[in-house]
Amino acid sequence: MSRALYTSVSGLKAHQTRMDVIANNIANVNTYGYKTSRATFRDVFYQNISAGGGSNAAAGGLGGMNPYQIGYGAAVASIDTNHANTGYATTNVGSDCYINGTGYFIVGALQSGSTTEFGQVNYSRVGMFEFDEAGWLVDITGRLVAGVPTGGTGSGPNDSFTQSELRPIRIDYEAADGSGALPLNNIKIGSDGVVSAVGADGITYAFGEDGSLIAISGDSPATDGFMAIALAQVPNPAGLEMIGNSYYTTSGNTGQPQYFQTGTHNMGSIKTGGLEMSGTDISNEFADMIMTQRGFQANARIINVVDGMLEEVVNLKR
Repeated sequence: MSRALYTSVSGLKAHQTRMDVIANNIANVNTYGYKTSRATFRDVFYQNISAGGGSNAAAGGLGGMNPYQIGYGAAVASIDTNHANTGYATTNVGSDCYINGTGYFIVGALQSGSTTEFGQVNYSRVGMFEFDEAGWLVDITGRLVAGVPTGGTGSGPNDSFTQSELRPIRIDYEAADGSGALPLNNIKIGSDGVVSAVGADGITYAFGEDGSLIAISGDSPATDGFMAIALAQVPNPAGLEMIGNSYYTTSGNTGQPQYFQTGTHNMGSIKTGGLEMSGTDISNEFADMIMTQRGFQANARIINVVDGMLEEVVNLKR
């Protein structure tokens, strides 16, 4: 009977972990860019009471016997994340960016002593961007947004850019002021990730790698040398590790990310004025919650039953 107690305790622990995962999904039902997680179970161990044997009836012996085994409960097999794209939530904020397709925004801080090269980077599907007072394009936590020059190719596989080739997107306010372009207005981000703005002189500008202003003639498309938001192509998105603040970092099973300009090499395009919705489906989460609750209750009931059986054994001799 003690085996049943330990088996039920393992079931309680597994269902408690699953309930924790469900609770986190529901808590993030309105968190932009949130990807839901799920917990799956596995059986853990079996004690062989009797091994199986083959039939020997044709030689005058006995027939075959199936093995007798007793299981010892359940454990959490995996807690994985569903990285499928979710819907577009309108915010009416012009600098909010939604990735319409695959890819992750790349954000981080510069290496110590460098004004151009990134140090450690993180990945995100949440594009809440704005320019700070120094002209850097940043996200809501102040991390710099990584970009690449349009029309160029990197030195990585498939013409991808390496991390050392990523550059922050910025506006050189001194250059803008000297050219008479300040104040900049109608700052917008194109579907190809190119950031542009209309200057006080009425000319539309994009920004170079050094933050300088590059005039765009009329409505012509961006030419080589403009800075555009870069996206990361991750070989195994399920291998990304969540670190909070809607950020991901790589793990040993992620693979080597490759970096491309938005809208190129099968990467998604950018749609502004909205953000990616949470992946939480309330109806599914509540159904899973009911099943998990009943599983927890059933395992707890087994403990009560076994406790009653042990009480009967103790009371055999009074």
